[in-house]
Formats: sequence, C-alpha cells, structure tokens
Amino acid sequence: MDISGMYYLEDVNIEGFKSFSERTSMSFQPGIGVIIGNNGVGKSNILDAIVWALGEEDLSWVRCQGRDELFFFGSKDYPPASQIRVELNIKKANDKQVSGLQLVREMTPNGRNHYWVQAKPFQLEDYRTYLENLGLKNSLKTIIRQEQINDMILMNPGQRFDQLKSLLRIDLNNKLSRCLHDSIDPLFRQYLDLLMPQGAGRLESVSQNGKDGLEIEVTLPGNRVRRAHQLSGGEKSVVSLALKLAIFDQLESPFYLLDEVEPSLDYTNHKSMQTLLRTVSGRKQLIMITHLRSTIELANTLHGVRTRWDGSSFMKFYFVMDERLLRLYKCC
Repeated sequence: MDISGMYYLEDVNIEGFKSFSERTSMSFQPGIGVIIGNNGVGKSNILDAIVWALGEEDLSWVRCQGRDELFFFGSKDYPPASQIRVELNIKKANDKQVSGLQLVREMTPNGRNHYWVQAKPFQLEDYRTYLENLGLKNSLKTIIRQEQINDMILMNPGQRFDQLKSLLRIDLNNKLSRCLHDSIDPLFRQYLDLLMPQGAGRLESVSQNGKDGLEIEVTLPGNRVRRAHQLSGGEKSVVSLALKLAIFDQLESPFYLLDEVEPSLDYTNHKSMQTLLRTVSGRKQLIMITHLRSTIELANTLHGVRTRWDGSSFMKFYFVMDERLLRLYKCC
C-alpha cells in the first residue's frame, strides 16, 4: 500500500492541556515520529491531547478521572489554564504544496466545548461526522498504552470476543467471526512472524458454554504450544502487540499512537520489533513514545520533552532525524 495518498498528522499545538502551560508546537512527517524524555515529563499527555482533540468524551481514554484534570494546574510562574486548546493539522502525504486541514478543540473550565474545522465552528456530532468522512473516525481508538498492552490477552475468550465486537462495532457474532478468520488472523500471523520468527500463532473463534469467544494459540520456538494465559510476560507483550496492530488495521485510521510498548521485550525482540515497525510504517504513520535506541533509530522525526522546575512541560528540541544526528544522539 502506498502511503503517499494517505492523511497524516503534520502538526500538533497544545495549550493549557494537562502539564502544558504555554502553547507548545510539534511537527511530524509520514513514517515514524518518536517522542523522548525522562519519566514524568508529560510525554503521554501529547498522545492524550491528540485523542482528546479528535472528540473523545470518555475521560478514562485520556487518563483522567475528572474534567479539572484536563487543565494545567497552575504554578508560581504560570496561572491555571483558563481554557484548553489543541490544534491538529492533518495533511495528505502527497500534497506538499497544499496546506493541511486544521482541526481545533477548545474547552473552558465550566465544561463548554468548541470545535472548528478550518476556522469554521462545528457542533460535536457534525465534527465527528466530518472526521468520519475524512477516515479519522476511529483514530482516537488506535492507541496502545504501556499499562494496557496486555489487557486483551488477560481476558478470557468470551470477554475478548465481546471487547473486539465493541471496538469494531460489529453487531453480529457470525460477521465478527468471518472478520477474524478472513482479515485479522492473517495479519496477526504476519506480524507475529516478524516479531517471533521461530514461532507462530493463530486466532480462533470458539464456543464455550454456548458463548462465542476468541482464543489465541501460540507455537513457541521448539514447537511448544501455549494459549495466551500461559505465556511469559515478554511473550504476552509480543503477542499483544501483533494482535492489537492486526485489529487496528480494521479501524482504518491513518496513524497509530504507541506509548512505550517495548519495555517487556528482550534484545532479540527489540530487533524483531524494528522489522515490524518498518513494515507497519509503510502503511500507517506511527507516533511513538520510547526510551529505546533501537526504536529511535527508526525515527523520521525526534521530539524531546522536558519539564521546568514547577513541573510544566515544554518541547526541548525537535530533529528531522538523519544518520549524523543519530550518531551524535546518546540514548539510555
């Protein structure tokens, strides 16, 4: 698939959202954008801002329990945010001479939201319809967080089937079973083969006590056959990543957001992950948070986030990555 005709996220501007007290801007390119920084500097807040700007109303999806947590809290040098504003600039990869499409969401402390497309105001439902027509309706779902990477693996087959049914919004069980067999399973096998070259896996629709389920079976090196719950921590992460990326393909978002998905992987799997990420980034834009040099090596753009003494976040540096900069850059 040629990425040149796809939309991608070109610019993100954040102001007043969570730890970002001042307007903070970052630019991306098709391919892989990597965000780095020490623990606690607000890297994940960038991904939250993107999801929120796409119209997410469920606070748990942006890691909040209350609306007030969306706003910059205030400090000695910076007052509490009087509003949140997040701007996304969406562009077609092959339209270099054409400016992108600007999407904006604002919120005031009383909970009132405002949405704009190209400076034209929209109501939420019309905004969502516009995003759907652009093919961005499901982009707020294509995010994998470090603490949630194994969530589907840890479910039983019935819960896993129901979760997938809800995520893909497929009403009929037999229709979901066909989708699993015809589309998700082949891509899962392909991705798992890249991550675990001497292993294999398969997804199977099963029926237990009259309830439909999704079983995950993995053949590890040495022909050891395991079901999902029998895998080690690192093996679960590998299988989960392959599974989620295969499912994401059905959501047809032009970009995926990946938040530190590699820590449980050993050195061999880090190298295998490079192959997977190169493969996926040929079809989708990846915006990734990481601490690992093996992932940074793949970056088209590199963004460094830091915190001021008062805890507010700012963008320390931005590179369009090349071999010279990679040699100069020292990563933990």
